Amino acid sequence: MKNQVLIVGRPNVGKSTLFNRIVGRRKSIVHGIPGVTRDIIESEASWKDKKFMVADTGGIFEGGEEMSEKVEKQVKKALSEAQVILFVVDGREGITAGDEYIARMLYPYREKVFLVVNKIDSEKLQKNVYDFYALGFEKVFPVSAQHGIGVAELLDALHSLLPDEPVKLEYSGIKVSFVGRPNVGKSSLINAILGSERVIVSEVAGTTRDAVEVPFEYKGKEFVLIDTAGIRRRPKVEYGVEFFAVGRSIKAIEMSDVVCLVLDISEGITNQDKKIAGLIERRFKGCVIVANKFDLVKATKEQAQDYIRKELHFLDFAPIVFTSAIRQEGIQDILDNAILVYQDYTKQHKTSFINRAVQKVLKEKAPPLHKGREVKVYYAHQEEAKPPTIAIITNYPDGWRESYRTFFVRRLREYLGIRYSPLKLIVRGRED
Repeated sequence: MKNQVLIVGRPNVGKSTLFNRIVGRRKSIVHGIPGVTRDIIESEASWKDKKFMVADTGGIFEGGEEMSEKVEKQVKKALSEAQVILFVVDGREGITAGDEYIARMLYPYREKVFLVVNKIDSEKLQKNVYDFYALGFEKVFPVSAQHGIGVAELLDALHSLLPDEPVKLEYSGIKVSFVGRPNVGKSSLINAILGSERVIVSEVAGTTRDAVEVPFEYKGKEFVLIDTAGIRRRPKVEYGVEFFAVGRSIKAIEMSDVVCLVLDISEGITNQDKKIAGLIERRFKGCVIVANKFDLVKATKEQAQDYIRKELHFLDFAPIVFTSAIRQEGIQDILDNAILVYQDYTKQHKTSFINRAVQKVLKEKAPPLHKGREVKVYYAHQEEAKPPTIAIITNYPDGWRESYRTFFVRRLREYLGIRYSPLKLIVRGRED
């Protein structure tokens, strides 16, 4: 998809603040740390009679740092696709070598470049704006993205350069998210799947701080791969960048059809892995357990699988895939298993078939007596899919103890042929 409005600039000049001001909601993380927006984040925006896409880029450092080179590579690719480029500079700080470096990169596209001199929130600072004409761009706009000053004038000016047809950021397909502790290899796995550098990868834990949606097609099926920030242990999550990123990771789980729980199997399964797995289980999401970095493990797959099943017994429905992102091993297995999970996750069953399956389970083991009385099941039906949700109508809903529910769900999944998906059970009385 082409970016219609691309925001570029060196770190900490206010790109993300401007992005949020234009799109009207907090999507790009804003924080006073240089380079805090690492991936290219896209969102819809509208001004007057036109709808358009806005893309917020990572900060560009001059000095050859690893992160900066990868961000720069993404930005250069996006420059040629943009209808409008917003080059953001810091009006308080003045022109820097970093600004000049980026200006040279933008000269071939100068006709569509708007130089946005940010942080001009007083008349005293207005005189600083004239210095920035030295960068060589004709369209110069002083703004204060934080306070909204000058943003309307900027949008009025770029309005005429935008095409009339609206662009909508809407991806269809199997929504698959990759979650796990920092540095277990989530972004590396997505890169291996796509064979591109759409998502930035770094050895520094926590590199991907925004959830990045990547449309993809595999074996004729459409996917939307979502890469999220690594979920850190609670004591390490301060109110700041990681706070917003972890919240977004949980939101990505909730938006997903299939969640790929990525483990660094070379380190074993940690308590934090179990807590993240619990987030998936409690939200009744389809799941593929991805045991990454298996090339660093001496155990056999059978031994490792037994270990994972024991530690994550509550995700007994989730298939296990062994991968090595670096060696490109097991990569397609992730998508193959995600398809299997999605097929079960979206299954619809006839009411007659469900009731026959329920009777088979009851014949095996009836619910325990409730206050000395028999617990009866009148009928059952499927209320929805994603996940398959079965409602049981009974005379004593309170009589269904947790241990019996666990048994009932496990056996019902087997009789319904739901092997790779959770099943949500709702028990209610006739009057409900």
